[in-house]
Amino acid sequence: MIRLIPYLLYLWIVGMHQVFLSDVTSIYGVSINLPALMVLLVAIYKSEITALWFAFVVGAVAYAGLPQVMGWHVLILVVLAMAVFHFRERINMESLKAKLLLVAGGIVLDNIAVLVLSRSDGFLMLLLTKGLPGVVYTALIAWLFFLFKEGRITLSKIKAIF
Repeated sequence: MIRLIPYLLYLWIVGMHQVFLSDVTSIYGVSINLPALMVLLVAIYKSEITALWFAFVVGAVAYAGLPQVMGWHVLILVVLAMAVFHFRERINMESLKAKLLLVAGGIVLDNIAVLVLSRSDGFLMLLLTKGLPGVVYTALIAWLFFLFKEGRITLSKIKAIF
């Protein structure tokens, strides 16, 4: 039970972001793809079974407001988690660039799949104005996460600057 607490916290963060924090964190209409980012981070650091069930639950929580396409979103996140897990075993995960490319590639694939799923007119325009800037924004957040996780940025280093 104690091992589930971080995942419940992640789900709570995803739910809070989907409900009301996405408007606060968006910049000129470009928002963070937090559900996909959380799924990718769990797939990078945890086991395959953990990544798959977490992706399933994140998809259900994040897209509960869209019940007609929730299953497709869940499927997209589960396939993304499985692909990233198997891909991370074949590359050098010690490199920060490799982790960022893996996250950015996963976010690009998720954004493309969501745009195809929504069947909206102007696919290319939406991809260029919302999808790709969202990838950059999400990759920036992932980059900061990786810097803190690897200890390249610490509170003592930040205090030393000021």
